[in-house]
Amino acid sequence: MLQMLVIDNGWTMCKHWPIVTFVAQTLAMNAAGLDRDGFDVKFTVDGRTHDQQRLRGDRGRKKLKKALKEAWPEQKPNDNATTDMARIFQTISREWNQAGKPATTLLVLTDGVWSNENTATFDKIVLDIARLERRPGGSRHFSIQFIRFDDGLPEKIRLEWLDDHLCAKNGLKDIIDHCSWRANVEKLLTGSIEVYADEQNSVDQPMLYDYNGLVGLFNTFNRGGDALLSPTGTPSRTPSQTSKRLSISKSFTDDWTKRG
Repeated sequence: MLQMLVIDNGWTMCKHWPIVTFVAQTLAMNAAGLDRDGFDVKFTVDGRTHDQQRLRGDRGRKKLKKALKEAWPEQKPNDNATTDMARIFQTISREWNQAGKPATTLLVLTDGVWSNENTATFDKIVLDIARLERRPGGSRHFSIQFIRFDDGLPEKIRLEWLDDHLCAKNGLKDIIDHCSWRANVEKLLTGSIEVYADEQNSVDQPMLYDYNGLVGLFNTFNRGGDALLSPTGTPSRTPSQTSKRLSISKSFTDDWTKRG
């Protein structure tokens, strides 16, 4: 089975990037061995520069970490650096057809904020793939796992609708699952593959921790340093409450790393 990480690096993802980096690497480590040919990585902005193919083992994980650092999203609003997910899925669909329609799982890390989104075009691409999914049984030949990094209501509702209604209303096998990044690792990896895992749509865990503190903690963890660093690698300006926030949020991070 082909495993592909589709990573939204549109500018709205900048505030989530340290957590995205951690989650992407965790998924890559847990997915190791599921695909003997390695896993692919496709970024939604400047993909020709950052995309990776057939990453395997420690060398592959190092390449992923480097690519994530170099693909850090723009920090300011930029129409040219906003994700057009319909275009990305169109490319993936074309490449998938050219490759002979291999069994494929997409793990899509996104906040659901997509530019120029033609919902009809995006939905049609997914439905065209789903129509090829005629095999009996619980497993899906092609599956899409949306992993959400924001609780913005319009985006959350849209992703939930894709999960619960797009395929069902068209009489097709459901190939989509959606959950927050705060779900356990097993759910992130198998929610779109197995019916049982898909049905485990538990309510999002409440965010009981300071989010900025969590982002800072993951940033420090990713870089293996003692100080918070900005995307440029220089010490960032930290608020007076940073130490307190990090100590409170560390229990959350420790718990997440043990999941799955």
